[in-house]
Amino acid sequence: MKSKFTLKTYLIAALAEGIISLFLLLLIPSDPKNVWLLGMSKSRIVMLAAGTLTVAVFALLVVRATKDETRYARLDLGVEKIFQYAGHLTTGLVFSLAGFLGGSYFLYTTITTTDLFVKGYFIRLAPCVFWLTMICGQSILFINCSNVDRAKKYFRDHGTAIALLFVILLTGLCFHANLWDTLPEDWDINKMFNQDNKFDLEQQDIYQVFTEGDRLQHGQNPYSRALDQDTDLQWNQQNATYLPIFYILTWLTQEAGLEDYLQYLSFWRVIFLIFNLAIAYLLFYIPYHRHNTLLLGCFAALLWLFNRWTVNMTMIYHIDFIAIFFLLWSLVLWPKYKTPSFLAFGLSLGVKQMAIFMIPIYLIWAWQSNEKRSIRQFIIDALIIGSIPLIVSTPFLIWNAKGFLASILISATRNAESHFGVPSIDILMGLSGIPAKLPMVGMMTLTFILVWKQKINQ
Repeated sequence: MKSKFTLKTYLIAALAEGIISLFLLLLIPSDPKNVWLLGMSKSRIVMLAAGTLTVAVFALLVVRATKDETRYARLDLGVEKIFQYAGHLTTGLVFSLAGFLGGSYFLYTTITTTDLFVKGYFIRLAPCVFWLTMICGQSILFINCSNVDRAKKYFRDHGTAIALLFVILLTGLCFHANLWDTLPEDWDINKMFNQDNKFDLEQQDIYQVFTEGDRLQHGQNPYSRALDQDTDLQWNQQNATYLPIFYILTWLTQEAGLEDYLQYLSFWRVIFLIFNLAIAYLLFYIPYHRHNTLLLGCFAALLWLFNRWTVNMTMIYHIDFIAIFFLLWSLVLWPKYKTPSFLAFGLSLGVKQMAIFMIPIYLIWAWQSNEKRSIRQFIIDALIIGSIPLIVSTPFLIWNAKGFLASILISATRNAESHFGVPSIDILMGLSGIPAKLPMVGMMTLTFILVWKQKINQ
């Protein structure tokens, strides 16, 4: 049974809200200290350009939906086909509800906060957040009201699972957000875990990322320090060891005005939390919607959110959540959506190359999915995987290739270090440098052979 809240209604409402948001964005003055062009800051101009482009897209869709009934019918049918799969409905509901609640909280904070710094930034973001919040709210309405019979069947079949999922995610949200303001002395009663200032935020990797972003903001190459220091690559002298994506994001964050370390953390910890919860959602989604196992889905999400390593990453502000999410998303997309899967994997590597050991596996999958065994197609697939890391790395390779390569190689040649005082097998065997990696290389080679022989399923 169809309702009056059709796809056309959805598009018209989104267009109207977008126009209102652009109008509000023009009304709110820019910070005088950051004025760049026409009385507006760079970030304001970027937001206006992005908003105008998005409004234009919605306007085009509305015009076509109004004047071309055939094309609109095809679009409506395409959306209906997407939501025939319960997993897509769950994803739409979860992300729409998360966006609506998060946006509402942001707007409420903007109106009620007495912190002048927060208000100064939030008020300039409020028009865009308002539009996002409204789109998320009407997306919930559209999912539930555009096809009432479909919605009733969905909640009849999956209502219990969705309720459990929201409880898990909400509990994880409250727990991890609470960790932001929890100091080691609040919980480390017996002084067992915070020895040597392990939770000092200026001793964490994120501080080095912040420092490299600051160097980039001042026109300095973050990778050049590898050549300025000792040439012994067995030790990480706090060099830039990641690919450039997060250094660039840090630079852009500082360009937007968050130049203080704590302000920078206050912004990025929200992003990290979003990706943390998104990982939990994917770990629920795969067992439940692909294998019809609610218990395993709940267990996987709970295990991820409340194991000690995830909790520790939240407390020390690691960037790992973003890289892990895109790796997991890539695996979810494979093999049905081959190119998006490869791009998501490349993006994971570009943020942090922690999944570099998966490259041979993806190449094996690419070859095995190539029914004609075309070398050309295989090369194209390999280039798609490497496209994002290569694109973001090329300027730094041109800038200082030797420094870039030396910095990245530190991850492979440095001695094993541990924040937890737990020795790895190479340390116990007295190995260092390249030989220390041989045990892991041997195990990974065995894994690659098993994947090649299809003993490990995709």
